[in-house]
Amino acid sequence: MNRTGDLADRLGILAGRTGNVAKRLGTLVNRTGNLAGRLDTLADRLRTLRHLLALSWRVDRTATAVNWLLRILVAVTPTAVGLAQRWVVDDARVNGTSSGLAAWSRLGPAVIFGALAAMMLTIGGRMQGNLRAGLVSKMDLELTREVMADVASIPGVEHLERADYLNRVFLAVKGTNALAGYAWSVVEGATALISLTLSGVLLAQIDPLLLGLVATTVPVLAFGNRAQAWSRAAHEADAEITRLELHLHELCLNPNAAKEVRIAGSGPELSRRATALWEEASRHQRRAHVRGAALQAAGWTLYVAGLGAGIALVVHRVLAGQAAIGALVMVLTLAAQLRLQLFLLQSSTERIGDAGQVAEHYAWLRDHAATATRSAAHRQAPPSRLTGGITLDDVAFTYPGTTTPVLHSITAHFPPGSVIGLVGVNGAGKTTLVKLLTGLYQPTSGRLEVDGTPLSAIAPKAWASASCGVFQDFVKFELPAYQAIGVGDLPRIEDRAAVEAAVARAGAEATVASLGDGLDSQLGKIFGGAELSHGQWQRLALARGQMRTAPLLLVLDEPTAALDPQAEHELFEAFARQARSAAAATGAVTVLVSHRFSTVSMADHVLVLADGTVLESGTHAQLMAAGGRYAELYAAQAAAYF
Repeated sequence: MNRTGDLADRLGILAGRTGNVAKRLGTLVNRTGNLAGRLDTLADRLRTLRHLLALSWRVDRTATAVNWLLRILVAVTPTAVGLAQRWVVDDARVNGTSSGLAAWSRLGPAVIFGALAAMMLTIGGRMQGNLRAGLVSKMDLELTREVMADVASIPGVEHLERADYLNRVFLAVKGTNALAGYAWSVVEGATALISLTLSGVLLAQIDPLLLGLVATTVPVLAFGNRAQAWSRAAHEADAEITRLELHLHELCLNPNAAKEVRIAGSGPELSRRATALWEEASRHQRRAHVRGAALQAAGWTLYVAGLGAGIALVVHRVLAGQAAIGALVMVLTLAAQLRLQLFLLQSSTERIGDAGQVAEHYAWLRDHAATATRSAAHRQAPPSRLTGGITLDDVAFTYPGTTTPVLHSITAHFPPGSVIGLVGVNGAGKTTLVKLLTGLYQPTSGRLEVDGTPLSAIAPKAWASASCGVFQDFVKFELPAYQAIGVGDLPRIEDRAAVEAAVARAGAEATVASLGDGLDSQLGKIFGGAELSHGQWQRLALARGQMRTAPLLLVLDEPTAALDPQAEHELFEAFARQARSAAAATGAVTVLVSHRFSTVSMADHVLVLADGTVLESGTHAQLMAAGGRYAELYAAQAAAYF
């Protein structure tokens, strides 16, 4: 029994040691992963830095080259000023204050050298600052264009509907100015470090102990970086709060929301809540700033103490006859310049840190857009004509970041040339299904095919070009009327004949005629144009949706919600004609979403959605004969008109 117990104890010890080894291996793996993550971040920042330097060269080559030259000259001039002063003072101590040609021959070069260095330090620094500001301004505009282009180039709408994506996009857009100065902050930091190193070399020649003065700059930089890290962390954590605060304040100023806000009297409450959010974010920032200020004060205290000790050391050596008075003058000059160099290095480091956070989001956005573009480049074009139609096989969808499926077990077939009606109560999943059909999202599971080809294998932009639609939440483009319509088919935005034909198909002639200058009328009061009713805006949106005459997919998602029943009926008869025309030309499928069952009854086939799945399907006659949910809703709505 004792031997058995000893064996059990030894096995227990071995198991414990094995567990410790496993824990250490796990810790090593985690550290290796963290190191790999940091290396990836460094690689991203270096790539971004290279891109920004190339961008600076592209926007203004002359200013970029001169800025580089001035930055290097300004970096070495503090050392030159200190050397010149030491030269003059030591010469005066040895040769007295004699004048004349002999004195000038000795001191002239030092005086000229020092004067030129001081002039370069003052004038060159000012010129470099002005050039930098101009370059940053130009780069800011270009970066804003790049960011907006990247956002627009990403297929689908996931990056515009997910809070975590929106936070990153928001920080990238908001931080373009900081990012524009990123490259030059790195350059300024590097040259300030060179200047600091040169000052250290001169100080070490007087006494190696004076290198301690340079060493006291380390806490200033380290503590400053830590303070900035706290501030940036607070800023990152408050990104969503800041977005919400801006949204609430914009509601108080947005003319589209003004009517409801004013009538409801909710403006003061919206402003109060926005202010509360701003104060919450400010408290977080203030707390981080106070902690950072205390830490930075400690760093500067150490620096001042080191500076005092260094000056005292040189004074002692001068009094002991171990160093010339010129050495003391140079140390005092370098000490003053050292403080300026340190301030420049610290401010550059802070700007690099701020811009570095933006650079991470910027790099993520560029990579996300580039990955999406590369993926789309290998996808195929849609067919020129539908022959097999659109098929959904057990399709399910869950919005990213959530766990509850919005759609599940959707199985249906839309034959080429058919008109499909989608009905159901709010929240049934109709709009989400439309997003899948138009390629704005991909199914979480199941298959969605176009003529037997998965929609995910078709290039998103090509499928978008082969689709057209009119939606309930349409955009009010405050442009000249012909452009507000023509943007529905961008290559033909200036084609007046195509725009006029779209207006006719949408029955929007009366709306256009009511405008002062017809299709040339500026829309929207914000730009001094005509203000339209919601119904008139919708008529123009309908015309915009009619610009593409031969689509493969035509989506009408509650397109006539602002029209009266008679106008809606007339318009849908026009849609039916367009659907038949498109079906004959390309085998197009038309998907009609409407709460008005009299309109949906025009469809060849109707899907009744409930709780994210197909509850019933069939023709209008079949569904009415079945006496199910569709028949109940149709009867209830028909009774409301009598």
